[in-house]
Amino acid sequence: MTTMFFDVDGTLVRWPGEYGPIVREAVERTVGTAEEAWIDRYNDRFYHHFGTFVADPYCRAFADVCTAFDLDADPAELAENLIHCEFAAVEPVPGVADAVAKLADRHTLGILTNGIPEVQFGKVERQGLLERFDVRVASHDPAIAATKPDAAIYEAARERARGAAGGDPGTLVMVGDDYEPDIAGARAHGFEAVHVDAAAEGPTVPDFETLATLL
Repeated sequence: MTTMFFDVDGTLVRWPGEYGPIVREAVERTVGTAEEAWIDRYNDRFYHHFGTFVADPYCRAFADVCTAFDLDADPAELAENLIHCEFAAVEPVPGVADAVAKLADRHTLGILTNGIPEVQFGKVERQGLLERFDVRVASHDPAIAATKPDAAIYEAARERARGAAGGDPGTLVMVGDDYEPDIAGARAHGFEAVHVDAAAEGPTVPDFETLATLL
């Protein structure tokens, strides 16, 4: 028996371009224009709030932007528009849908991601894949509040896999594109790991079709 966890960004879904234009589009939708300084401030404050596990770092970061630039806008509306723009922008990594379908026939699948649960799981749901994943773990779930490669998030994944299996979840496998949090982190905490970035050094699997064949 195997329980396979997948990262989200860069593994199940990807951005077709840079993230900055997505933030710009969200701001323009809300206030009609967007200045580069606003975008830079948003990014800086988002990662600050994200790193401290506050509730709704999107909204908190936009509130900081509005205060810093005396911007007459609703931070909650800005945050909502950004999440909608993210959902519209992401696309599935090539081959992922077929591979996930094949793997789900033979293994229990899970999501193990850094990010806000509703946002990360929402991206996967937009691709029609969420129902394939019986175990779902996100760093900013208040019950976890830890990011990969921390031990706490991997232990949470282990416990949820055990709960889904009703006992021993079997071999735990992490599939991801980011070597340090996904691969090195997983191995440090007793998981097997599969790296799906063909350009990276170390053990890799070049695409999801190969992954589905190997496992």
